[in-house]
Amino acid sequence: MVRSGLLPMGLVVVAGLCLGAVAGCDDESGTPSGTTTSSGSTSSGTGGDGGTTATGGQGGEAGALPDLAPALYPSDRTHSPITPYVVDRLNEVLEANPSSAGDLFMKVGDSISASTNFLHCFAGTTVDLGDHAALQATLDVYGGATILGTTSFDRDSHVVESGRTAYWAMDGQPSPLVQEMDALNPAAGVVMFGTNDIGWFGDDHVSTLDWYHGHMFDLVDAMIDRGVIPILSTIPPRDDNSALDAWVPTFNAAIRGMAQGRQIPLVDFHRELEPLVDHGLSGDGVHPNASSSGACVLTTDGLMHGYNVRNLITLAAVDRVRRAALTTEGALDDDAPTLAGQGSTTSPFLILGHPFVDVRDTSTATSQTLDLYDGCGSTTDESGPEVVYRLEVTSPMRIRAIVLDRGDVDIDVHLLDGSATTAGCMARDDRLLEADLAPGTYHIVLDTYVASGTEHSGEYLFVLMTCAPGDPACL
Repeated sequence: MVRSGLLPMGLVVVAGLCLGAVAGCDDESGTPSGTTTSSGSTSSGTGGDGGTTATGGQGGEAGALPDLAPALYPSDRTHSPITPYVVDRLNEVLEANPSSAGDLFMKVGDSISASTNFLHCFAGTTVDLGDHAALQATLDVYGGATILGTTSFDRDSHVVESGRTAYWAMDGQPSPLVQEMDALNPAAGVVMFGTNDIGWFGDDHVSTLDWYHGHMFDLVDAMIDRGVIPILSTIPPRDDNSALDAWVPTFNAAIRGMAQGRQIPLVDFHRELEPLVDHGLSGDGVHPNASSSGACVLTTDGLMHGYNVRNLITLAAVDRVRRAALTTEGALDDDAPTLAGQGSTTSPFLILGHPFVDVRDTSTATSQTLDLYDGCGSTTDESGPEVVYRLEVTSPMRIRAIVLDRGDVDIDVHLLDGSATTAGCMARDDRLLEADLAPGTYHIVLDTYVASGTEHSGEYLFVLMTCAPGDPACL
């Protein structure tokens, strides 16, 4: 879908974006280390985290891109792939509101987004794009459109406020989210919640993640329903609290799963902060720091600071959406990993990469053969449809498997041995399953609970963290 008022294409090509001092680059190519480029994509066959939407994506091989198959979102790149399938999905979102403003985007988030160090400086004069001058066209588009005297960059958004959570964004009549969508009628929105959410229920991290996922997914779906493309972001480390920080990778995997499940853009802010001194955070261990020269100075020195990095990768993400969905350029990536298998006991989905995420709906599952998991001594009725995944373990590892659902949906998680039978059940739980695994073949089954003859089937988000023994990401 091409919107009026945008610069003609052919002026900008930002492919294989590399932050230089922030993420390792090949000396001559300018592409991220360990990747090859194909229209800016990572090479097929690289490691990645699995998953796909609830529809399609069955069949195909990891690393190959069947015709219009959902893309997996690898964890080895800052920006999720924008393949032909993703472009179609973004255009479907825009079709829900053909009159939305293609030169406006909204900001959604907490104090890390409320700071004037985030994007505001792009509306000022202290901007140095450094080696990223190709982003100037997108800077001009969004810097040239104003509403009530401000641009998308420096607007004080109704749905950005310090100390807030995804729950707050959706609360009230109208909610802060609806107020901002009504005010701007934007075509896209940059979204980051989670830093405050992560400790909401104290040490009960699974309940917190379930609570967060529900409200965050509701927020994403509300934006999509209004024709606004959500651009999700992972959250920074919590260097102020080691117990909370240990769960940041799992929360970020859930964020990745939501983006992948809806085939909307993801920006991996956490990945870009990891190599920086103090993770690019200020003295409180929570909020990013900024260069004394300004947060929109995107030179090598500037990009040693957290807000400068976030401003660059956010501008690049908006650029990618503008070029792919709001002009005629279309797909920016020719290849991306996809999910192999059919999700049944005879053809399970193959778990490749770390972490692995998948969003799927058991009401459309192709398998309904596993009922009572007698190997675990269970009498719970799991006779509803199930989805089966296979995990090959080549060295001892610890896993954390989490299934998250909403409303009346009730999907349980089961760990089976190589036989993929109920007699081979090794462990099961309603939401969280953790286990130490020796080398071998295993199956993880997401099965539908049945109560009084009623199947509680529906959509779930599956997160699998696979770690070396002792890794805090799975403790």
